[in-house]
Amino acid sequence: MKEESNLQRKRIDPEIFLTFDDGPNEPYTSQILDILKNFGAKASFFVCGRCVEYSPDVVQRILNEGHSIGNHSYSHSMVLTFMGFLKREIEKTDNIIQKITGVRTNLFRSPWGMTTPWIKSYLKKNKYKIVSWDINSYDWAGVSARTIEDGILKKIKSGSVVLLHDGKEAKFHRNRSQTVLALPPLLENLISRGFICKNISL
Repeated sequence: MKEESNLQRKRIDPEIFLTFDDGPNEPYTSQILDILKNFGAKASFFVCGRCVEYSPDVVQRILNEGHSIGNHSYSHSMVLTFMGFLKREIEKTDNIIQKITGVRTNLFRSPWGMTTPWIKSYLKKNKYKIVSWDINSYDWAGVSARTIEDGILKKIKSGSVVLLHDGKEAKFHRNRSQTVLALPPLLENLISRGFICKNISL
């Protein structure tokens, strides 16, 4: 009974998952990695194949520093996404990631979170893990760093998956400075409240 009571009193730190879409996109992805490293936090990066080809060293750094990589299509095409024609984009991006890093990811997030039944069937058949989110930071909408931070902190709970962006729709050199600015105070607050920022396992 005493042993059971001690186990019940043992503190369990709540886990949360920060995710970054549409990159890598320099210099912002590297800045985000620097901040995560400083705070000892882990995250998951859902990368676009086109951007991986452009910044292969950054993708390798993501993995080297203990973060996870997910497939976010090759071109982030709205037409292909909404028509459900992502199979070739998924396979192409997987091959690019594997060629550069030696790792084959089974994590997938569709652009805009839009996954048609046909693509869902394909992903299930090929043993992909579809990763959604429950907290949208709205950093993609150009809001301020303070708005990004406050919006996340109002909704955060154990097990939350937070949607952030280090890039924009597989384009290069898109401004994500507000996301970068929001990250240090956000992490400081989360860690002070006992949250552990983990990556999503492959």
